Amino acid sequence: MGVEPGTSDEELIRLAAEGDRRAFEALAIRHELALHRYATRCCGSRREAEDALQDGLLAAWRGARTFRGEASARTWLFQVLVHACRRRLRRRAGEPDRHDDLTAADPLPSGERAPDEQVADAQLSAALERALAELPDEAREVLLLRDVEGLPGDEAAAALGIGLAAMKSRLHRARLELKERVEARLRPRLHPEVSP
Repeated sequence: MGVEPGTSDEELIRLAAEGDRRAFEALAIRHELALHRYATRCCGSRREAEDALQDGLLAAWRGARTFRGEASARTWLFQVLVHACRRRLRRRAGEPDRHDDLTAADPLPSGERAPDEQVADAQLSAALERALAELPDEAREVLLLRDVEGLPGDEAAAALGIGLAAMKSRLHRARLELKERVEARLRPRLHPEVSP
């Protein structure tokens, strides 16, 4: 017996908690792109992201019975994935920087723009991705959940395991730091030194 296409996330988790693997697979597939995007930007490499995503989904499958419905199923999946990414980042602390393929994570559409505008967009996108990769983990997490994945404030706070006020404060500081880092990366391009 298959899972009906219109089945809610909460119903899928309830079925998964009863051991229905197909229900859990349907839930995972429904949110796979957003979860993978988060993991890629949080962990910094596709391989690490895929491992973190696999760890997170396995933990969610095993912990489906612990879902209490205090937050949406999507938020709960992000919460589990945040913890999986944090474990991966702690394991590799001290290793060389692996944020090597982030510019390919979510490329900007080129559309019908002039070549110089496309170059400027690509430079901004690369500077933004690099600056995001260099942020401290807590800052990157909150930016990814709120500004990239669009989770409402209360859901982002729940996924991070902090209060709403703390999340807002962390988000404000993270946005400021990201802005400073992007501007610092773009400043040499915007104001090249003129030699006499």
